[in-house]
Amino acid sequence: MTQHGDRYQQPTFFFRLALLITVVVFSGFILNWLINPNQLERVTVWIGVHGAFSAAWYLLLLNQSYLVRARQFSRHRLWGKLSVILVIAILLTGVIMTLDLYERLVNFGVFNPEDANARVRAGALIGSTFLQWTLFACLYILGLFNIGSPAHHKRFMLAAAVQLMPEGLNRLIHVLALPGYMMLVIIACVYASIVIYDLKTTSRIQSSTLISIALFTLLATSIYTVFQTQVWGDWVVNIL
Repeated sequence: MTQHGDRYQQPTFFFRLALLITVVVFSGFILNWLINPNQLERVTVWIGVHGAFSAAWYLLLLNQSYLVRARQFSRHRLWGKLSVILVIAILLTGVIMTLDLYERLVNFGVFNPEDANARVRAGALIGSTFLQWTLFACLYILGLFNIGSPAHHKRFMLAAAVQLMPEGLNRLIHVLALPGYMMLVIIACVYASIVIYDLKTTSRIQSSTLISIALFTLLATSIYTVFQTQVWGDWVVNIL
């Protein structure tokens, strides 16, 4: 496919993929609340605010993809500038929400600092969550740096959304009684579809796709290795 043809075909593919990701994430939260309505009582102000900002990110992603398809580039640029505020809000409320959750779990005895296993669980929660948002921010920044290259820009922005998928995807997997590793399988399928698209349209894998995959691999590897160690858990609890 020529570069000209790829320019007009890419938005359709990425819009559909962004829509699929959004449906999956939203379904996880909605189905979980329908089946376990009592969990709504545990929703704090910070959880609600952070959830609203995160949901807005997926809606913004769809809106931006639509605006490109509709060739409304001025509005696309305007919303892109406003997205900086949204990303900062996601990160700030996310940190506050997680630290608040940690304190509540400590008070409930779930993360008892005197319990070695509890310290490991606490370290896993803090480590995976903070790394997830760090990589989300990195991908978003890479997207900003590649505004002049639409092919890389849209891949980095979509990958940033993929980094946030575990929050809703984990709930969907739990509701459907699927094994935990299915989260990695589903996300791997998302990236596999982009790789296939790259090969089909350009006969090579875009560097932005490879970087995005590498960053998610870093997150997945850290969750099952470093963040499960006693040394990490003890260090995190000591810091907090």
